[in-house]
Amino acid sequence: MKRIILFFSAALISVSLLAQTSKSVNFNSLEKKIQKSNERIAHVKHGLNYATWISRGELMMEAYEAMTLSARAGMTTNEFNIIVGVPKQQSEKEVDGQTITEFQMDRVNFFFINGQLEYWVFTNNIVENPLSEAYNSFMKAKELDAKGKGSKKLTENLTKLKYHFISEGTAKYAQKEYKESSKYFGVSVEIGELPLVNVVDTVVVYYAGLSAQVGGDNENAVKYYKKALDYKYTADGNIYYNIFEAFVQLERDKEGLEYLQTGFLKFPKNQSILYGLINYYISKGDDPKLVLDYIHKAMETDATEPSLHFAEGTLHDKLENFVEAEKSYKKAIELNPNFFDAIYNLGALYFNAGVKYLEEANKVPAREIEKYDAVMAKANGEFKKSIPYMEKAYELNPKNKAVVETLRNLYFRFRIEGDEMQKKYEQMNEIFVNFEE
Repeated sequence: MKRIILFFSAALISVSLLAQTSKSVNFNSLEKKIQKSNERIAHVKHGLNYATWISRGELMMEAYEAMTLSARAGMTTNEFNIIVGVPKQQSEKEVDGQTITEFQMDRVNFFFINGQLEYWVFTNNIVENPLSEAYNSFMKAKELDAKGKGSKKLTENLTKLKYHFISEGTAKYAQKEYKESSKYFGVSVEIGELPLVNVVDTVVVYYAGLSAQVGGDNENAVKYYKKALDYKYTADGNIYYNIFEAFVQLERDKEGLEYLQTGFLKFPKNQSILYGLINYYISKGDDPKLVLDYIHKAMETDATEPSLHFAEGTLHDKLENFVEAEKSYKKAIELNPNFFDAIYNLGALYFNAGVKYLEEANKVPAREIEKYDAVMAKANGEFKKSIPYMEKAYELNPKNKAVVETLRNLYFRFRIEGDEMQKKYEQMNEIFVNFEE
């Protein structure tokens, strides 16, 4: 799969719930309550009373809160120690270059990254799937409550339950259990769409799709992405690229193309959408110039948008139309003198042209000195045109290694022309070496 746009943090969707300390959890008492609830729902009379099922749903949420010790994703280790309690045992381990701190409690282990709680793993459940049990119980209560007497209470409980599902979905995502994460987010969305609740967290709809896609469940990814779009949530345009990729994995490329086309017209600055369009036409053997139609349509709406001219330049650059690419990049820079991408690409355009002349010069027979010198002069001319743009790019983003490396090579090439260029080379070489360390 090509790059999926991700900006998910396990702490991003966290829910602040009324906390209790782990010392206040009486697991024996809870187990007795659950046993009693099991008996009541099996009772001929009590099992047909909606209040019985509301109470059971509340009990299941209580069990979940007890199992998590009322911890929440995103809380710091200090907050954990105050709210939840001091862990029985603490350890650290390296996973994918990250240090994970594990807090072990009686029935659950908590995992922190960079001092924030990311997820937890239950080691001794009071009940299996308490959130699903709670949801099913509330739905049973709704079914039995023909007169709607318990509607207010159901609304309050379902709203609380919705955020529990988000919290658990967040934890599952952090554990890289993406399909499970999608399921939890999906149920949260389902609860939000109930008339009793009628509050849908559109960002969670998107994450339900994102989790499904990362987990390889592209059918559900498409379903949730479409739903998110119905709710007008676009993730700054990224959803259009992601849904396209999901369709590609499902071998339904043409359906996905429609979303790329729509996405580009709405978000012409989104480079993933642009490159997605270009690569699509190339992969299908079609003329990528067709993308120009979308760029020009967008220009009809706003011809002064620098990103559109940059996109046009990028396409011409990819098609090796040097003159048109140069013209488009310059227009983008004219409209936005600090447009890093356009400045860097124009500098790279000249640099790459210089490289091509070098390759041409190396093919000139040794006896044709005048021709060799003429081609080398063209190469040096292009390299020198690249320098001011790369210097400007460095001024805008000194942390960009590609810019530093290019400037280092350019200064090295012309270092014999004078002390200033030699000094620039030495300075940039030192910076480049530090990048390597």
